[in-house]
Amino acid sequence: MLRLQSRHWFFFLIVLAGALPSPAVAVISIAHRGGSLYAPENTLAAFTNSLAVTDLMETDAQITSDGKFVIMHDLTVDRTTDGTGTIASQTLVQLKQLDAGSWFAPRYTGQRIPTMEEMITTTLPSAIPFIEVKAGAAASYVAEFQRLNVVTNIILQSFDWNFLAAAHALDPNLRLCALGSGTLTAANLISITNAGARMVSWAGGNITANEVGLAHGMGLTLFVWTINSGAEITNFINLGVDGIVSDDPWAVRGVPPPIVVITNPPPAPTYLADRLVAYWKLDDGLANAFATSVMDSNHTNHATLVRNDGISHWMNGSTAKLGGSLQLAGSNAYVNIPTNANLNLNANELSLSMWVWLDQLPAQLATSFGAIFDSTTDCYVLYLDKGNNELRFKITDSNGHAARPGIATAFLQTNQWLHVAATYNGNAGNAGRAAIYLNGALMDSHLGNDNTPGAGLTANVKIGQAATVGREGPTGGNYFSGMMDDLAIWKRALTPTEIQNIFRDGQLGQSLGDLLIQPTNLLTITAIKQTSPGVQLAIHFQNQGPWSSFQLRRATNLAGPFFLIPGLVPVALGSGNYRYDYSPTNLSNEFFRVEGL
Repeated sequence: MLRLQSRHWFFFLIVLAGALPSPAVAVISIAHRGGSLYAPENTLAAFTNSLAVTDLMETDAQITSDGKFVIMHDLTVDRTTDGTGTIASQTLVQLKQLDAGSWFAPRYTGQRIPTMEEMITTTLPSAIPFIEVKAGAAASYVAEFQRLNVVTNIILQSFDWNFLAAAHALDPNLRLCALGSGTLTAANLISITNAGARMVSWAGGNITANEVGLAHGMGLTLFVWTINSGAEITNFINLGVDGIVSDDPWAVRGVPPPIVVITNPPPAPTYLADRLVAYWKLDDGLANAFATSVMDSNHTNHATLVRNDGISHWMNGSTAKLGGSLQLAGSNAYVNIPTNANLNLNANELSLSMWVWLDQLPAQLATSFGAIFDSTTDCYVLYLDKGNNELRFKITDSNGHAARPGIATAFLQTNQWLHVAATYNGNAGNAGRAAIYLNGALMDSHLGNDNTPGAGLTANVKIGQAATVGREGPTGGNYFSGMMDDLAIWKRALTPTEIQNIFRDGQLGQSLGDLLIQPTNLLTITAIKQTSPGVQLAIHFQNQGPWSSFQLRRATNLAGPFFLIPGLVPVALGSGNYRYDYSPTNLSNEFFRVEGL
């Protein structure tokens, strides 16, 4: 019996929402911008997606030039739509023409900027709209809530406590929350109470058990923002806060995140290897514990492990992350990556991805920086920054403009594996965007050049990258102490979904190398025909991807292993269609797959 299998295919899994378990400890789950880790922020898709695990749906309100309320965090539409300009300068009709979803992932193409009314009616009664004021007068908001008859069904929040006092004076039934950061004092809480608010939402980095006790002692409800890591969520639950604002409300509830529902294959690129420039698996020590060659499994950017102490520095077994890992300890060892034209990306997009084990937090460094993937020319680097107490990504373009998004130390942990990814897209928002992710979650993004935010980070990546792993370039004095695994560079900006998948599957033990050979709908077997004479087969396949050469593999069962059939060259039939002519050697079951090279 003959069976066909393409190496590249798409599975679509649809999971219907059902009853979810209650959290072990009662805490209010507040979806930041609708739960922006899994869907484009402040869209109906985000609000709908997180309803099952959200008590309060946090969002932001602006006013258009024609006096309509819309949902958007930024004052401009540049970052999260395909348009430009301020909310205040455009009418509702103009704003509704913009695509507010495709920047996040192709499947969200066509999402629109919602009105505040659409947000409220989508959220109620499953969750309470938790609306932050970004623009507009108190009287306008109160009138709108009265018109919608939702005064007692929503919560209004603001950093401007005078605004809250004005809203309270207009309608005392309106529930109010005071936003803030910095030191939370008794005087602050008295001012908040005098403004008519009975809820406080404060920056998590400023909240300890003392502040929790202070707020509760004055009869106020205390929320913390914006908390995404599991460790931090657990910490605040143990401190006794009443609610947690998070991009991942599933984590607050302690339940698995949603499985993405896809009804149609997204447009290209649909394969992770697209424009992959280099991939160091860091498994070189598995075969030779004292290997000094660090091989690029994707290209020819082979590197050298420099050891100044004669120790192996290669880890395996349970200590390693994915097969084998590299352990560095300050100036004792680093990996030197030769300068070459391939790493001068000649593009205004890039991505970095790697697993990191930190021995030290930024503030514990003996020197100013801890060089993770670093270069004295600072073309594109990852490093620990002691002065700013962050793990940072820095991108410098050919005009000398730079951005440095970072992960605050509050979200970093030592002695455990963390996935760090960074992206640069010079085409984003007409100003260029640099972003950094931790464990699949967006932690920080900078629009434009740091010296002139909102503009000027659009050129190609600066050339001259002379990078090392664990040292600030081949001659720098800043080193790194910890472990690393699966370092990769792309000449494009990975999507948030791709980054989430790398983290998720890495937690399940799958390396980037495993993911790079996953199926894609761009290369498919379309037919297997038996031809005369005998049992010769014509195996037809279609290539819609970038591949120019191929290989055919066979197996005797679906699980594999699949072995290369040597000596076969496909016949080009035109329009991306090809045919392999093959005479089977096994007359029982055979399974086939085509691989693009």
